[in-house]
Amino acid sequence: MKRMVLAALAMTLTVTACGTVAGAGIAVSAIETVAGMLSPGQVQAQVETLDIAAPRAAVPGDIVETTPSGEIDWSGNTIRATGSGVIDPNNPNHAQARLMAERAAVVVAQRNLLEAAQGVRINSETRVENFMTDYDVIYSRVEGVVRNARQVGPARYDSLGGIVEVELEMDIHSPSGLSGAVATALASSQEQALPMTPQTLNFLNQYSALVFDGSQAGLQPSMYPKIYDSSGNLLLDTGVYASYMGSTAENAIQIVSDLNAVFSQPGFSSEPFVVQVQQAAGALGTDIVLSPEDSSSLGWLKAGLPYLAAAGKFLLGVI
Repeated sequence: MKRMVLAALAMTLTVTACGTVAGAGIAVSAIETVAGMLSPGQVQAQVETLDIAAPRAAVPGDIVETTPSGEIDWSGNTIRATGSGVIDPNNPNHAQARLMAERAAVVVAQRNLLEAAQGVRINSETRVENFMTDYDVIYSRVEGVVRNARQVGPARYDSLGGIVEVELEMDIHSPSGLSGAVATALASSQEQALPMTPQTLNFLNQYSALVFDGSQAGLQPSMYPKIYDSSGNLLLDTGVYASYMGSTAENAIQIVSDLNAVFSQPGFSSEPFVVQVQQAAGALGTDIVLSPEDSSSLGWLKAGLPYLAAAGKFLLGVI
């Protein structure tokens, strides 16, 4: 595998770590003695023993997808929408009129937020709206997340126009966000992590990042991208490890554009391991296609993904 200098505005799927194998202070044999499948908590605990720094690489507002109803801030891990309410000029109780207008604005913002959330890409074949159509429980859970959405700042009053505006936001990856709401639909394909392999441990200690550079391939952001070889064989569906990705904002997929800025941070100072994406495939352009050489080199990744995600260094970037 070649290690390459990163260009700005690259499309990446990145996992990082720091330290050296010799200095990690953890023997591979000690990790291998853990028997059976591991829960997300156990995987997180193993990664924490490596003392890996986890700087937040993605910058909110960096990669924003605008929809008719709101914004999907892939870098900020949030979906936002606004709503407006009109103050009744005939209501003599001005405080009550403003309050009623604010409540109306919240209802409109919730409706817009729900519409914006439906457009989020799960993978290259599926958007959130598809899950909501196929699963009643998903529809109810997404609605519940929207009802509990955070208000961004105070309501804004336009006294001249007689309008109140409210902005709401919800998380993409979070147990109380979109990933938690769609987990039921992904449950049938979920896999549990095996104990950490020597290959995963060596990677975590040797490289600052695993980078899938799709800057020339037009790769699109999604919650759970899939990785294929050049013959169309599925190498890794990140969705099968959804429970290991996004239990907190720190170990969610981070989406970035300017890789030079990312790797100038102290936590990313070691040399990254860069893999060029040969093609962005699938109906929604989120599937990663690799060369035969790179496909062979990354045979360890399926077993290693839960640990890379737990390290909080899994990045997907777009131009």
